[in-house]
Formats: sequence, structure tokens, C-alpha cells
Amino acid sequence: MTGDGVLVPARDGRGDFEDRGSRFLGSVFRMPDEAAFVAALAGARAKHPKARHHCWAWRLESTHRFHDDGEPGGTAGRPMLQVLDSAGLVQAGVIVVRYFGGVKLGTGGLVRAYTAATQRALLDAGTLFLEARERWRVRLPFERLGLRAELEALCGGLVWTEAAFDEAGWTGTAELPVSASATLAELLVEHGGGAVSWEKAAS
Repeated sequence: MTGDGVLVPARDGRGDFEDRGSRFLGSVFRMPDEAAFVAALAGARAKHPKARHHCWAWRLESTHRFHDDGEPGGTAGRPMLQVLDSAGLVQAGVIVVRYFGGVKLGTGGLVRAYTAATQRALLDAGTLFLEARERWRVRLPFERLGLRAELEALCGGLVWTEAAFDEAGWTGTAELPVSASATLAELLVEHGGGAVSWEKAAS
């Protein structure tokens, strides 16, 4: 993660690993919040009710959690989280379901297996860089309302999250990538005719 954005899973990914009869089925996915992870874990348990373990880890921007689900402490959830950390990912969850093959793998074998399943799932998922976004409060008089469409066309990624009319004109909140903010300001100066006002809004 950098000051200009974050790295997240690009899509859902799957990765399997086998060792001495035990099967480890890994899945990596993007999760905007903890509630999304809870739903994904419930889905994994419903899909694999006969699996011996449903181990997991996740990381958001400011917090993380992991769980070994009955495996020896430190052999499953933590290694899975370390894979996410090493890749620099946030908004990322991983679940590895284990079907026990009848042979104990030892702590080293478990760490290798859960790490490998997570790595393979992450490789399948790929990564995506999400640029940081800013919010700008823009006020247009009625005679400049056409500027909204031009801003949308020329400021890549701009969306209006709030908008309202009053007796003097229109006010909207533009959310856009940081890299497009300079273009926004230039267009407002160039085409605003001195009648447009704007300011950075709280995130």
C-alpha cells in the first residue's frame, strides 16, 4: 500500500495443494469490509461441510485477523496472512479448506501446505492497484451547468456523489482519482468564467 492508493485482489482466485492425501483448497478474494468476509466464510462452510478445517485470514487497511480452525497454533492462519502481507494486499481475504487425508503432516508440513494453497490462489486472483480518490465540492451557476458533462468526460473516473439545486445554481460533490484533480481545477478555471467556485471536501 502507498500513499497514492492500495493493492487489492483483482478477482476471485483458486489454488489447490495436496500432500500425503490431504487436500487444501484455497480461495483469495476482495472484501471491502469484515461483513463481506463473514459471508464468504459461511459460503465456504456450506460448500464444504465435510472438510476437517476451514482456516482463514484477512487484511483491511487498518486491521487484520486470522484463524487456525483447529490446526496447531501458527500453522495455518498466520502463514496465510503472511502471504497477503508479503504481496502488500489490503481488502483481501483468504480461506483454505482442508480435507484430511489420514496422515499427519507435522507443523512444517502444515505451514508449507497452507502457504502454498494461498500463494496459488493469489496467483490465480492477480492484483489490482486502486488509486486514491479525492472529493471536491463544486458550485456552478445555471449558465455553467453544461460544464458538468465536460468535467465527466475529461476527468477520468469522476463521479458525482451528491448534488442539489438552489436559487443560485447547482452544487455537487465530485469524487475522482487524485491524478485527475489537477485537470478538474484547470477546467474549472478555464471554463468557469470566474463564476464557478470549488474546494476540497472532507473524505
